[in-house]
Amino acid sequence: MTRTHAVPIRVAIFSALAAVAFGSNAGPLLLDLLHPRADANVPAGYVAQRSEAFRFRTRVDHFDVQNRATFEFHYVSNGEYYRPGGPIFIVVGGNNALNPYFIENGLFHDIARRQGGWLFSNEHRYYGRSSPVGDYSAPNMRFLSVEQALIDLIEWIDHLRREVVGDPNAKVILHGLGYGGAVAIWARQRFPSLIDGAYGSTASVIARVDFAEYGEDMGETIRTLGHDDCYGIVWRGFRTAENLIDAGLYGRLSEMFRTCVPLRADDPLTIETFFYGLKSSFEAEMFGQASPDSVTRMCAELLADPAETALEVLANFFERRYGAFDCVPFDFESNIASALDEEVGVPNNADFGIRQRTYQLCTEFGWFLTSSSGGSPFGTRITYRYFIDTCRAVFGEWIDQSVVYDGVRLTNLHFGADDPRVTNVVFVNAQHDPTRFVSLTDYTNLLANAFVVKGAVVSLDWMAGTPLDSEDLLRVREEIVGYVVSWLS
Repeated sequence: MTRTHAVPIRVAIFSALAAVAFGSNAGPLLLDLLHPRADANVPAGYVAQRSEAFRFRTRVDHFDVQNRATFEFHYVSNGEYYRPGGPIFIVVGGNNALNPYFIENGLFHDIARRQGGWLFSNEHRYYGRSSPVGDYSAPNMRFLSVEQALIDLIEWIDHLRREVVGDPNAKVILHGLGYGGAVAIWARQRFPSLIDGAYGSTASVIARVDFAEYGEDMGETIRTLGHDDCYGIVWRGFRTAENLIDAGLYGRLSEMFRTCVPLRADDPLTIETFFYGLKSSFEAEMFGQASPDSVTRMCAELLADPAETALEVLANFFERRYGAFDCVPFDFESNIASALDEEVGVPNNADFGIRQRTYQLCTEFGWFLTSSSGGSPFGTRITYRYFIDTCRAVFGEWIDQSVVYDGVRLTNLHFGADDPRVTNVVFVNAQHDPTRFVSLTDYTNLLANAFVVKGAVVSLDWMAGTPLDSEDLLRVREEIVGYVVSWLS
C-alpha cells in the first residue's frame, strides 16, 4: 500500500441537493435519493486551510484472490492538533466527492482538537475521483458495494496507524453523515478490535424497498410546522391532478405545469415522473435550507395564494421555482439521463455521484420514495415499480424486482437493520427528518445511544455551534462529546 507526495487542496463544496434538483443541464432532475443534505451548511467555494491530500492504493476486488488489480483512492489529512499517543479521528467518506471541510470545522473536528487527535477523511470508492475502473458501464459497477468499501476503510486505517501516525495501537474514532454514517457504524460493528467508537449523523442503516414513510412523514411535518390547511391544499392539489389523469385530461396538466414532453396515456413512466417531480419540489423546499422555518414559509406562501383551486395553487408554487425555464423536463427519459453517463470524470458522476448512488440503491438499499400507500398528501401514483423500472433503464434488464429485494434483504442480514447489536456507537437524527425511519432513534447498548434533536428538520449535530442553536441541539452535542471521550478513556 502506498501514499503519494502531499499536494495542496483546493476543493469547491457543492450542495448535492442543488445538483439533483437542477443538474448540469439547468433542468430539474429527480434522483434525489440517499438523502444528500449533509453539505447544506458548508460554505460554497470552501478552500482547505490546514489539510494535505494523499492517495492510498488498495485492491479493486478484496474478495477474489485471483484478481490482483489495484487502484488508488484519495484522502485528506489534518495533523495540526496531534499529540503523540493521541487518537485518530476519521470522517468516513460517503456518496459524495471528498470534502475536507469537516476535518477543519465542525463538532467532530473540535473534539479531535481537544483530544489531541489526528484528523483524516477518505473518498469512498467510485465517488469523486477515486474510481477503481475505467468507466461506469454496468459490468464495471460490480465492485461498488458496502462490503468492498469496508475493507478499503480498514486497510487504510491500518496504514494510517503504522505508516502515517506511527502508532499501531492508536485509538480510532469514526464519524459519518448519512450513508457515510452508516459505513462508520458498520465498520465499528464488523471490526471492533480496530474501531474504538463510531458516531453517525442521520446514519441510514436499515435498507427498505418501499420507503412510503418518507412522504407520509413529510405530510405530518407540514401539519406540525405549517398548518392543517396547508396539508389540505397539497392533498387536494395532488388528488385533483390524479383525477385529471384519470379523466384523460393530460393536456390540461401539461399546460399548467409547462412540461417539455406532453403527458400521455401511453407513457405511464412520464406520468409517474411528473408526480415525483412535484413531490420532490416540496421536499427541496422543506429540507433544502435545513431550517424548520422553511416549512412555515412554504405553508404561508401556499395559504396566501388567491387561486381558486388547490391545483392552481400548486401550479403557481411550481412556476415560482421553475419559471426561468422554457419548459420543465419531467419526462422519464430526461430524468434518467443524468444517471446514464458512464464517463468517470463528468460532473454528474465525479461531483455528485448520481450514477453510483443509483446503483447502490438498486442493488443494496432500495429506499424508494413511493406514495402509493395513500398515507401522504402527495397522491398515490409513485410506486416502487417506477424505481425498479428506473434501475432497469439505467443499468439493464438484469435488474428486476428479485435483484432489488434480494439486495435489500442481504444488506439487512449482514448488518442487522434495526438490531445491529453493536457497542460504542451513537446515532443522531432530527425529529422532522423522515430519514430517521431508516436509522435508529431508540438504541441502548454498552457505551451506545441514540438521540433525536427535537424540533429540527435536519439534525446539524455535526456543525460547530452557533447562537441560533436550540437547547436540545446543544444538549445532544454535549452527549456526543461525552460518549466520544468515554470511548477514548
